[in-house]
Amino acid sequence: IQKSKYNASVIVPAYNSASTIAECLQSLLKQDYSGNYEIIVVDDGSSDNTVKTIKNFEKARLIKQRHLGPAIARNKGAKLAKGKLLVFTDSDCVAKTNWLKEMLKPFKDPTIVGVQGRYLTKQKELSARFAQLEIEDRYVRMKRHHFIDFVGSYSAAYRREIFKEFRGFDESFPMASGEDPELSYRISVAGYKLVFN
Repeated sequence: IQKSKYNASVIVPAYNSASTIAECLQSLLKQDYSGNYEIIVVDDGSSDNTVKTIKNFEKARLIKQRHLGPAIARNKGAKLAKGKLLVFTDSDCVAKTNWLKEMLKPFKDPTIVGVQGRYLTKQKELSARFAQLEIEDRYVRMKRHHFIDFVGSYSAAYRREIFKEFRGFDESFPMASGEDPELSYRISVAGYKLVFN
């Protein structure tokens, strides 16, 4: 049996993300996590310069598919991942340097199978700021609970064997429209432990 050299696989679905993917990948390559991890970007049939931009990052593994949606893109990345922990983020997210370390920290407890991270918006628009306030309130409520049942894929992590057992994201969702909480609900209802960090 050959053991994987990667502790974790970071999976990023990308669709027409030429304006954001470079900053996303730069941030993922600058993590202060001391373990080995790989970065997989699944291009979901982009028609802009997304693929060309990704190719500038030698350490990011590029996988291409026709435009089938983020659920299928994430699942494809997970199937080809070599890490025992699967970590998901979006192509317009910029990770702080401690993001991966914090996402993986709860897995030191062998009973934890999934982790929800957090995000802050850089947008200046008033509507984005109000949305951020609502999200921050949700994080405050999550912190009060030992376990949660909602994990958003912008900052999500799962044990690979659990993700595989539950067949990943429901591929009947053709666009980003709830496939991430749907997976976490199924896992939670089955009695597994998900946490917010």
